[in-house]
Amino acid sequence: MPFPTDDYTPYGYLDVPAHTRNLTPRGVLRSHDAGFRWHFPSFAGMYGGRRETYRAGLRLALDGALTLAEFDAASSPYHSKDCFTFALKRGAAICSATYQLIGEHSLHLRVEAEAAARIVVLAEYERMLAATGEWGESGLVGRAEDGTLILQGFEDGEAFVLWAAQPWADCGIAPGGMVTRAWLGQAAPGLPAAGFVTVTGQPAQTVALHAALGFMGMNGSLDVLLARGRTVAEAQRNLAAARAIANTELMRKRAADGAFWAAAPRLAGDWPAYWRRGLVYDLETLRMMVKPPVGIYLHRWDAMQIHAPRVVLAEAAIDALLLGYADAATAQELLLGTFLDAPAPNVPCSREDGSFNMVAADGTVCGTAPAWGCPWLVAAWLWQLQPDRQWLAQLYPPMAAYLRWWLAERRSADGGLFYACSWESGQDDSPRFGAQPLGGGHPVRHIRPADLHAAFAHACWVMAEFAHALAYTDDIPYWQALAQEFTARTQALWNGARFADFDTHTGQLTAQDDVMLLAPVALGIATPAQIAVLRPAIAALDPASITWPMGAWMATAAAEVAGLPEVACALAAAICERAYDFWDARAALPGRTLPGISCEYWPPDGRCGGEGYGWGAFTTHLVLHTLLGLAPASDGLHLRPNLPVAWRVPGREYRVALHWRSQPIAITLTAYGAQARVTVNQRSALVPWGDALVYGWDTL
Repeated sequence: MPFPTDDYTPYGYLDVPAHTRNLTPRGVLRSHDAGFRWHFPSFAGMYGGRRETYRAGLRLALDGALTLAEFDAASSPYHSKDCFTFALKRGAAICSATYQLIGEHSLHLRVEAEAAARIVVLAEYERMLAATGEWGESGLVGRAEDGTLILQGFEDGEAFVLWAAQPWADCGIAPGGMVTRAWLGQAAPGLPAAGFVTVTGQPAQTVALHAALGFMGMNGSLDVLLARGRTVAEAQRNLAAARAIANTELMRKRAADGAFWAAAPRLAGDWPAYWRRGLVYDLETLRMMVKPPVGIYLHRWDAMQIHAPRVVLAEAAIDALLLGYADAATAQELLLGTFLDAPAPNVPCSREDGSFNMVAADGTVCGTAPAWGCPWLVAAWLWQLQPDRQWLAQLYPPMAAYLRWWLAERRSADGGLFYACSWESGQDDSPRFGAQPLGGGHPVRHIRPADLHAAFAHACWVMAEFAHALAYTDDIPYWQALAQEFTARTQALWNGARFADFDTHTGQLTAQDDVMLLAPVALGIATPAQIAVLRPAIAALDPASITWPMGAWMATAAAEVAGLPEVACALAAAICERAYDFWDARAALPGRTLPGISCEYWPPDGRCGGEGYGWGAFTTHLVLHTLLGLAPASDGLHLRPNLPVAWRVPGREYRVALHWRSQPIAITLTAYGAQARVTVNQRSALVPWGDALVYGWDTL
């Protein structure tokens, strides 16, 4: 099944698979009007961004319109990680502009135009001179050579070569953008008599050259390439290589998109249109997190976010959970590789060159704890989704080593567990841990966290189940004993009204409440009596206060365990509503993140943190698990429909199609007031909202 074409927002990113932070920085490709440009080494204004050495890319102008606001209509019918199409209209002129990255260094634009009086392709090269403090950068020079336009640095700096498959009517090169702006509606003057154009500056100044290619009276197609290289010769070689494969590469990418979306979940029917598109943004963001092997990572690995890729167990686990809805095999590979390629048993936060990303103020090398990202919950989910014994047998030893490491390195004399610093908790600088004058790396070993003890107990229960599945009978009592011990230690952190952290400095449970303290409920460690006491607090949770994936996970899971499906539904729907409203926005507003890609978190004000952040796609789980009720289990597919009350209008249909265990699954929820008619592969049942159904794997 092909990529699901739709009316997507004309903003987003193209994937640069080879981009890493240290070993192979390649920059990121971020949309810019009806085009894309490299930000090298990454986008400076974003999480993980660094000071930019240069920006360079292509933009398309149609009959004088350049910015998206100047077109009569601008959208994106095709919006995958590898292919991005702008659909543009200006008066009678209609144009589609499709972009792809060929290899690591060539940006390809294919234009299809009707009734266009004038099309202008702009190539832009902006560079901070001597950004690294080194000698040898005075400015940029533009010139023509062998039917191409060349923009290059002097005396040092990358070169860009611009080529078009058809002869252009006019061309020009100028410093900055004011002159080239005038060329959108009139012919560019060509190059000056000297044959070149220069712009100079001082170190730390940003200079720019813009080149324009004009095409008159276009009806048909046009291919344009912008290739980069450390030298002009290298850029020309990259251009030649890209020209040879541009068509086949575009077909290959679309075929790969089709293969992914043949199994990926799709929404149809009466789902809000921006939710339907929102799920696509989520899954395409998750595809961007999958990086090829490099450096210490011998397997494909989870980059966590676009700009400064690194491996963090928590983020890798969440990304694997979400990607598993579409591609269980890749999800399992990512989680396994995270453990196998880790430079130490605790899976420290690391980069591809083996450097560590989180070193605490006392010199401790940190990873994330079992409470953050819930890797054991994810592993159990993926095992049920695709019960691959070989995968589990490979995963079991490093997961066991991780838990034993925590017992050896993060267990105090009193037997309780601690975080070396708040970074290990995932809640950087949280007030749960008291004053932290040294920031998230400040030692917080005096706190015995309730979520950590609950997650450790849960992890040991899962390990006992894995040992049983693998027939490691000698291991089962060991894990069961640990699970019972840490269940009891979790129970000791109950204050009569809620779970609380214990402060060894004061000898008392702390007063600081937090949604993560619902982990004992969410992970099945709390008793029925404790759940009953907590039920009013869970029912009172404000969705506006839940802006991070782990908070959303613990809150909705706790509500489900507590028998409050309507609360879980309300929380999930509110979070998805504001996230998908952000993702699908039709304007890029100052002070907020770019639409068209999942971002770090979902605050009510629209400032969504880092652009292109895998776990920001946690909305995938909220839609498909919390609202639709999908869950894999040994006895079959579990389905518990629980859509928002306002959506339960009689006759409305909410359809989902996906593949689990290599089986196509078509689900339709038809609203009947207090009940839903659930149809799964043409088998129907009428159930109250929030009730569960089970479909055996062999009967789907």
